Amino acid sequence: MKKKLLYNISLICAMCAVLASCNKDPEYFSLPYNADEMHVRCSVEDVVLDKSKGNQSAVTFSWDKATSPVSASDVVTYKLCIYPSAQKDQKSAYLDAGTNLSLTLTHDELNSMVARWALPGQSVRLTAQVVSAVNNETRYVRPEVSTIEFTATGYEKYPTYLYMIMTDSETGTVTNQRLEQHQLGTGIYEATVNLKACSYHFTTGEEAYPVYGMAADGDGQQMQYVTDGEYTEFENSVNGRRTIIVDTNPEYNDCRVLDIVTLPTPGVIWICGNGCSVGWNTNTPDGHMDMVGSAREPYYYAWTGEFIAGGELKIGLGGGWGDYFFYAPENNADPLTDHRLNMYRKQDAGGDVKWVPSVSGRYTFTLCLLATDLHTTFEPAE
Repeated sequence: MKKKLLYNISLICAMCAVLASCNKDPEYFSLPYNADEMHVRCSVEDVVLDKSKGNQSAVTFSWDKATSPVSASDVVTYKLCIYPSAQKDQKSAYLDAGTNLSLTLTHDELNSMVARWALPGQSVRLTAQVVSAVNNETRYVRPEVSTIEFTATGYEKYPTYLYMIMTDSETGTVTNQRLEQHQLGTGIYEATVNLKACSYHFTTGEEAYPVYGMAADGDGQQMQYVTDGEYTEFENSVNGRRTIIVDTNPEYNDCRVLDIVTLPTPGVIWICGNGCSVGWNTNTPDGHMDMVGSAREPYYYAWTGEFIAGGELKIGLGGGWGDYFFYAPENNADPLTDHRLNMYRKQDAGGDVKWVPSVSGRYTFTLCLLATDLHTTFEPAE
């Protein structure tokens, strides 16, 4: 009896061991992390950037050589980026250091980054991240990462606002309109105003100078930066609502007066229909069209998703079926080949005219809402 009891106990223990092994989480292959052997260093703990020293060195990062775990002859290269320590998703572009073990940023280079994350004169805690890459033809090696923190205070490279100073052509009345940057540090300013015939220039504040006037040798859009003395005014002869976009970056340095379609409800634009995965649902998050243009081109909106050949589409601009829509230029227009876009309207002003895609799959449907160039594009999505 005792032997049988011992046998049963042993059998139960064996079964438990088998069950425990069956319940064990599977082990997957993962690349090993490499310990930080670079130990990146920063030449300063706290730097106050100075506009007058724009091209001079502001900070130097240096690090020790990383080694390849595969072969001592492998070439190791390095890249560096910077981001606010509290916002890791706001990384700058990676700067290529090649095989060098240091990288220096000037006051102007670092300030261009800092201006994205903090107002002029406001200090911000930053992290510099160095990433090494082992160049081996047969085996991938996980990059090694090294970080260090420092504090930087930027200067005003681009004023927070610009001011459009307008002189009415008939009455001589002077008014001003503030232009804002949608993203700090871009140097691209925008405002939508009701224009009348006038002359105008731009200032950076309440003072008369400096001024952005019209460049004498430009195309009527190019600007000239004047700190004192005479300047040439821009001239406007159109009446109505227009969007002013001023780009103060050297590669453009221009002022454009654009006629951009104003949506009935700003930011509310959505796609619907059984020709896409959204279905016949109004103003849903899944169907929301996003503004995808740059700060220079805020008139592009797009939706990327699954399209269904033979289904129907239209684009809503309100909360429901009784509001305004962008309709197809004619019944069953194929967005793949027909890129016409008419001004939005209500259904009773021309009928429920819909697009019908000829293809299925993942595509991006884009609207250009520049009133002088209304059109669509329909392209495969990556």
